[in-house]
Amino acid sequence: MAIPTLLPQQVHPRPNLATAIWFLHLRWVAVAGQLLTMLVVVFGLKVKLPYVELLVLIGITACTNLVFWWWLRSLHRGGRSAADWLPLPQVIPLLMVLDVLILTGMLYLTAGIANPFSMFYFVNVAVAGAVLGPAWAWSIWALTVVGVGMLLVRALPLDVLAAAGLHAAPPGATPEWTIPKLGFLVAFATCSGVILYFITALTGEVRRRERALQEAEEARLRNRQLESLATLAAGAAHELATPLSTIAVVASELGRALEGAAGTESARQDVRLIRSELDACRQILDRMMSAAGEAAGEQLSSVTLEDFLEETLVGLRGAERVRLDLDPASASSVAELPIQAAAQAVRNLLQNAVDASQNSEEVVLSGVADDHGWTITVQDHGPGIPADILERVGEPFFTTKEPGRGMGLGLYLTKNVLQRLGGSLQFDSQVGVGTIVVARIPSSPPPA
Repeated sequence: MAIPTLLPQQVHPRPNLATAIWFLHLRWVAVAGQLLTMLVVVFGLKVKLPYVELLVLIGITACTNLVFWWWLRSLHRGGRSAADWLPLPQVIPLLMVLDVLILTGMLYLTAGIANPFSMFYFVNVAVAGAVLGPAWAWSIWALTVVGVGMLLVRALPLDVLAAAGLHAAPPGATPEWTIPKLGFLVAFATCSGVILYFITALTGEVRRRERALQEAEEARLRNRQLESLATLAAGAAHELATPLSTIAVVASELGRALEGAAGTESARQDVRLIRSELDACRQILDRMMSAAGEAAGEQLSSVTLEDFLEETLVGLRGAERVRLDLDPASASSVAELPIQAAAQAVRNLLQNAVDASQNSEEVVLSGVADDHGWTITVQDHGPGIPADILERVGEPFFTTKEPGRGMGLGLYLTKNVLQRLGGSLQFDSQVGVGTIVVARIPSSPPPA
């Protein structure tokens, strides 16, 4: 006459809404099973039971399940008031405690441990191990052991269940501990503890594997997004190459025409400016195609920290405002990297720092090497980043720059490249003081 329990289809690290709905249905099955058992025993087997008390206990289960159903219905509709005073992860453990107490009370009214339905204590322990966290699961186990111990010494007798050696003393009689009773208690505590230990260990391993699979899937999606962006950049670079080449030819012809004619000096300066901007465009397109090549599989190359930091300054707007602070002992440290991709990642950090710095203040680029790899720090003295914006840094297409000065992809690509290399990115910013960005790059990327 206990709560029949089935294992859920999925294991969750903590009770969630799906687990709660499953548990709700389970308790309704328990109520129906308990009522059916009473009907069979009383009317089929003609066994006299204290059915009033038993119906009261079953009614408690039914009433609490009705409240539980209303509470879940409120959550399902998006209402938060029902969960404000009692979080969902605490509801199921408390209901399981109530179910163990009700099971103990029903067994007390029906011969205690001599009742065959006392084996449902094992099921409660198993469900707790599969659904709850370790702390709650072992608390449920301890409660069942206490319940078994109490039922071994006190219970209302039933003649048909007066098992030799296990029947408890009725109220008013002197309780007696016998060797069979002690043996049963020790056996129950040991067996249920072993069951709980292995269930919690298995569910813990399942949860770790689920987290690993989720992280692997997220990494795969990031790689696909990065490859898509790189492919888009490569396509844009090839498409822009033709009109830029045409502009370069026209600008050269116009320059020669002005040199042979009586053109003004202002016109000649404009032509030189066009040529200079075209050269800058070509450098940008080369870097875009290099970044796209990394997504397709840029070869790893050996590079020293000094050469790598110098590479990050190539093509940087405002590079003259960057002060390189390199540890002499780390200058010759070598790492295996996709140089262009990694340099572009750090270059994005430098460009943001230069753009954020006001009044031509310098940006400090420093690098230190250790046994695990490089630690590259970019420090600016700009306005800093508020906490609410700092939480969103690195999201694609999120930018605080003025329109036309950025698309919000630089930091997103930087984080993706560093994560693919097994590195990390950390921000430390104070409003009105500046921002420090720390990029950690391992000596060699992790195996694919």
